[in-house]
Amino acid sequence: MSQKNEIIWNIVNSLLAGGLVFLGGCSTGQINLNTIVFSLIAAGIVAITKFRDYWKTQEGEYSTNKLFCFIK
Repeated sequence: MSQKNEIIWNIVNSLLAGGLVFLGGCSTGQINLNTIVFSLIAAGIVAITKFRDYWKTQEGEYSTNKLFCFIK
């Protein structure tokens, strides 16, 4: 899978997680600031963990060992 697609899917997963928390809050019949805040927090947590995992898989490609590799 290309890098662009992986990033898009990470964003989609984050939005889905936030949407599920928001829908859960709506099921109680109360749409208020707490529902919105908790759905944004859930989306943020998923985004951070997904992108952390993504960057771990890309670590070899963007390692600091390649810094100044043009100087030999």
